Amino acid sequence: MAKRTTIGTRQRIIDAAIFLFSERGYSKISVRDIAKVVGIKPASLYSHFASKEEILHSLYDYFFENQSKVLPDVLELVKLVEILPPFEVLQKVDFRYSKDVQEHMDRITIIGFMEWKTDAKSEAFVKKALIDLTNDLMRPVLEKMVELEKIENMDIDAFIYLVSNLTFSAALRNCSPHPLNIEKWIPARQMAFSLIKPTEFPQK
Repeated sequence: MAKRTTIGTRQRIIDAAIFLFSERGYSKISVRDIAKVVGIKPASLYSHFASKEEILHSLYDYFFENQSKVLPDVLELVKLVEILPPFEVLQKVDFRYSKDVQEHMDRITIIGFMEWKTDAKSEAFVKKALIDLTNDLMRPVLEKMVELEKIENMDIDAFIYLVSNLTFSAALRNCSPHPLNIEKWIPARQMAFSLIKPTEFPQK
């Protein structure tokens, strides 16, 4: 029972930090502020995290733990290029979180962008979460499609920049009073994918 309580309190600290950092900024929030929202004393918070900075960095660990649960297998996607039409493969590249997790992921993304100039781990998070992720998922798939002449040759770098920016803008909007629901997100993503032109007669 004690172990469950410890885990529960740690998660509540993370939840509170996600909300407070994204709403007011990391520098304007104290450990005391987080403890107050959680309903514990600051001294109790320090039994879970050594510092406010450690809380910040734990948010990035939380982000990647959740992301790893839904990420498609890139090697499997590349294999599918050989047997499926291009757009069927591209649909499998798109992954989603449950509604409650999605809000956390969006807010952590915003926190990373707010803090990247002053915190090296925040900068590394932004690069890994948006730039590297999109590149690692999309590039092998698109390169294989071009190699097999299933799509016309294209500027893959430019397309990756476009998708990365679209992903970030969605996170930004979802933390505003005008969130982007899934019914709006899917057509936007499909419009981006429509820039990829299948060849009329694949050669391989």
